[in-house]
Amino acid sequence: MNSPPIIIAGGGIAGLSASLAAGRYHEVLILEQTESFGEVGAGLQLGPNAMRALNTLDATDAVDNITTSPPEIHMRDGVNGKLLKRLILGSEFKARHGAPYRVAHRADLHAALLDVVRTRRNIQLKTDTRVTAIDANIDAITLKATSASFRTQAVIATDGVKSPIRQALFPGSAPIESGEVFHRCLIDPPAIAGVAIDCVNLWMFPGGHIVHYPVGKNGRLNLVAITPKASTPWQHFKTACVPVLDLLANMPTDMAPWPGLYAPPIKSWVNNGVLLLGDAAHATLPYLAQGAAMSLEDAACLATVLPTTHSLKHAFAETANRRVTRAARLQQESLKAGRTYHMAGLMRQARNVALSTMPDTMLRAKLDWLYNG
Repeated sequence: MNSPPIIIAGGGIAGLSASLAAGRYHEVLILEQTESFGEVGAGLQLGPNAMRALNTLDATDAVDNITTSPPEIHMRDGVNGKLLKRLILGSEFKARHGAPYRVAHRADLHAALLDVVRTRRNIQLKTDTRVTAIDANIDAITLKATSASFRTQAVIATDGVKSPIRQALFPGSAPIESGEVFHRCLIDPPAIAGVAIDCVNLWMFPGGHIVHYPVGKNGRLNLVAITPKASTPWQHFKTACVPVLDLLANMPTDMAPWPGLYAPPIKSWVNNGVLLLGDAAHATLPYLAQGAAMSLEDAACLATVLPTTHSLKHAFAETANRRVTRAARLQQESLKAGRTYHMAGLMRQARNVALSTMPDTMLRAKLDWLYNG
């Protein structure tokens, strides 16, 4: 008698990449709550660790045409506009980390992964099916969804930061509000004097920051402004330097902000045949631009572990064991980065001096844990 498929709850980037890992060795059924996939989100950054993970999942070729390589990352003071630090993302950076640094439109990456999934005969996708409840015990797992119930022995929960599965199996682990909101949009790249618009630019400002870089075939600018929950970009950055004000002048005024949510760390991502991956396991604030990368790393780890054992429960436990410490560190370092970006007063001045005088060799060494993990 054939075993029931592994059910993956959630068909986002985490769910699709997890299916590429599990689908090499098992039948997989993805349950996705939306009826059809569309233009979800804006841009994302794919560091070398993300690109290596895509290679492990045999998906590198699929994303080559939808990603671009920015030449540098620029860290700037949003008050006076000063360029504090450059990180060159050229051949030396690629050689150091074993892969290039890329950026993409989130919808393009999702579509590319979906195209690969559709070529894998072991993977089935069922849309318009939202998981609403789970009953997990030693013998079997029952998932209740909007259209039906599903019974299996293995579930991978990739249902996001508000994961109903995580909250059912790990009570008290609801997402935490950071008190900040994210205003995201795509705009035509403006010409701003003294700003390399083809680079990843980070503008640090007291209590908030702005990030922008071009994505997609048309090179539209992905623009993200982070502010306190009660504020808007135009209110919060009204005393910023002229380049920041020029950027905000191109930003639509009718955007609905995204809440800044992150998941409190938990010791294990496994419960009776259920494995949490992606944001369901370790949602973090995107201040190190690692959200998609961590989901891809999760899937690449699962792909590495699965052929070493015949037991899915063992594979799930081993995947979680290998990933939980790194994910927890990433969460803490992201929170720390946010505090650094948002410094004010004397702390801001000290940060600026430290960044502008830091040797390039020291900066690269500080990033090794992130991109070589």
